[in-house]
Parts: sequence; structure tokens; C-alpha cells
Amino acid sequence: MRIFGRNGAFTFIELIFVVVIVGILAALAVPRFSDTVEKSRSAEAINILETLRNAQAVYNLENGVYTATIGDLDITIPVSKNFVAPTTAAANPIASIRRNASGYDYTLTIDIDGTVRCAGTAPANICAKLGCPGDVCN
Repeated sequence: MRIFGRNGAFTFIELIFVVVIVGILAALAVPRFSDTVEKSRSAEAINILETLRNAQAVYNLENGVYTATIGDLDITIPVSKNFVAPTTAAANPIASIRRNASGYDYTLTIDIDGTVRCAGTAPANICAKLGCPGDVCN
């Protein structure tokens, strides 16, 4: 059966093959795209953590200790629509931020020396997908 008459461009079978091929390509591309989007979101969190670490270093120089209260630091952290409000601690890790939305559940932390770590459960292997093999981010 020809669509578009006798001189038409494609048969119905050819159109089905095209739809199947496009579907397969989409099935391969969508997960990779969502991982890339999540990786860019985690970059936002790492920037916030680095800001907190720098503020903690300044606080430590002035007071001789680290603080567990963000309000003690002389910074303003913008509200993130992707992450829960960050927290600070007086010991390692000195700051952490958690993502818990739309199927993603992981926490990023930063140590005094700037080491960023990832711990997460959803989706599977989320830390490795974010570029944190062995839970230490590059």
C-alpha cells in the first residue's frame, strides 16, 4: 500500500521503519540527556559548597574554629530550586547540600581541604554519573 498515491515517496512499511529507528535513537539519547542536566545541577551545588568552604576558612582565621551556623558566616547563599538549603559543620565535612527531588536523592559534601564527596541512592550509580567515581568528585 502506497501513501501519497502511486508516485508517492514512501510506503507504509518504510514509514514504520523510520518511526522505529527514531524511537530507538530517542531511547538512547534521553537518559544521557537527563544525566547531563543533573551534572550541571550538581555543578551549582559544588559552587555553593566552595563558597561555604571559603567563608569557613575566613571564619576560622578570625575565630580559630569553624562554625556550624551559616548565619555566622559573612555570605549570602542564593536559594536553590534544585537543592535543599546547605548546612555547615564545625568539623569535616564542613559543608553539605542535598538533592532530593524528581527521582534524585544524593548529598554532596566538602572537606576543609576542598575535597568534594558524593553519597546517594537514587538513581543507581548517581555519584558515578555525576563524575564522582569512588564517591570523590573531580
